[in-house]
Amino acid sequence: MSTDGIMIGIVWRTRRRGILVWVLALVAGMVGTAAAVAHMYDTPAKIHTYAQAVTSGSALAAINGHVEGIDSLGGVIQDEFGFLASFLLPLLGIGLVAGSTRREEESGRLETILGGRIARYQPTLAALVVATLAILTTSLLFAGGLVLAGVPASGAILYAAALGGLAFVFAGFAALVAQLVLHSRGVYLWSLIMLAAAYALRGIGDTTKTWVTWLSPLGWAEKTAPFGVQRWWALALPAVVGVALGGGAVWLAARRDIGSALRRGDAGPARASWLQRRPIGFAIWIHRPAALGWLAGGVLFAAMMGALAQQLLDAMTGNPALAESMGIRGGRPLDGFVAVTQLYVAVVAGGYVIQAIGTLRAEETDGRLEPRLAGTLSRIRWLAAHLVAVAAGLVLIVVVSSSVLAVSTARSVGNSHDFAAIMKSGLAYLPAELVLAGLAIALFGTWPRTFGLAWATYAVATFIAFLGPGLKLAQWIVDLAPTTHVGNPPAGAVDASGLSALGILALALLLTGFITFRRRDVPR
Repeated sequence: MSTDGIMIGIVWRTRRRGILVWVLALVAGMVGTAAAVAHMYDTPAKIHTYAQAVTSGSALAAINGHVEGIDSLGGVIQDEFGFLASFLLPLLGIGLVAGSTRREEESGRLETILGGRIARYQPTLAALVVATLAILTTSLLFAGGLVLAGVPASGAILYAAALGGLAFVFAGFAALVAQLVLHSRGVYLWSLIMLAAAYALRGIGDTTKTWVTWLSPLGWAEKTAPFGVQRWWALALPAVVGVALGGGAVWLAARRDIGSALRRGDAGPARASWLQRRPIGFAIWIHRPAALGWLAGGVLFAAMMGALAQQLLDAMTGNPALAESMGIRGGRPLDGFVAVTQLYVAVVAGGYVIQAIGTLRAEETDGRLEPRLAGTLSRIRWLAAHLVAVAAGLVLIVVVSSSVLAVSTARSVGNSHDFAAIMKSGLAYLPAELVLAGLAIALFGTWPRTFGLAWATYAVATFIAFLGPGLKLAQWIVDLAPTTHVGNPPAGAVDASGLSALGILALALLLTGFITFRRRDVPR
């Protein structure tokens, strides 16, 4: 076997659990969405009613994109899955490549591999090959699921290929950034910033109906128009850009020293501050990049939604179907709009806590945790410090995003909506987000190799939170998402019993994680 094949085998064996979790979770979510939409919109009349509702004004285009051929089953599926696809597919490419490149190099394992016959460029090339195969598998399975749901084969294949191309572009971008920054958290940070910029450009282009959409990889996937006037040639854009980014990453990997980066950053201070010498200060320093990255995403989304508030309210006037499609019910459309937006912010905050706690596993596997615990620092103090830092980042994301939403909404609608109500609605989701944190801590403490299940749970909970009520899933399925038990504030009353149950569950999971982490081996 060639050295390229050997390196591909190494990447697969070390990353196969995470790859399988990603692929199965994404395919299950996408195919489940397609099946539920096909069951719900089973007549041309229902599809036409949906199309009329979501095309009232241009505000919804900023969220889900402009879907050509919306008056078809495939168009409805594309619109319903639009927001999730904009983030989950890029995260697939980013996660698969970042974990196989800079993280392996940062831990020192890559240097051991390069001590033999493996060339410097081959680990990066192998990571891209494995990620591409995983993306291709996801696309093929999704296309098959669409066909089984009743979508025409040509549209199903083109849509699945467009989403695969989107993931491929971000995989190439992550591989390139891995050559530029020194730590894996930097790969995630800059990739998430790129994703937020791509989402903003696509939203601006779709609402203004200008060429700006073509500046975004998300726009390229949209412009393939799988259920409209199909543009197969548009697939060339993500293919060419993905190959160029991946090729640049391989070229740089072959020419730089192992353990180095083209952008190392400025030298740090000669001495650590008083706070950084304490466990809590060091934990804050570690989690700061992830918190800032997710905060940028939450603020961007909150600002965009707030700026579009008046457009959405105008579109919903006299069009109950539009409000229904957004999950807004009752006679207070502005409160319903705020409630829906806060649910999106809660999902962003939930993603942060999963990634932040995943950093603890990286600290252990990369060999940095064992020396920290060799002195007077106990396991409980170390884990508690990180949990406090993560909780502080969580509160920061919720408070700042809610504040931006309140201010931008007030500017859009022309009057000051209840600022306190918006802030309280954001804070009400903290127990649900802490349940996700508790699950991640419990997995880290009990069986750290299965930490990928935390991401799988997050994906399922996100799918249910966004699409469960609209697709009229069974109530027991909807109840699986922690956000269901909050009560949809401020449109609905906060469910005090639900928050109490979430708080008790979060506390139980956190205690489980602390107890099991105290008793297990380190490293494990």
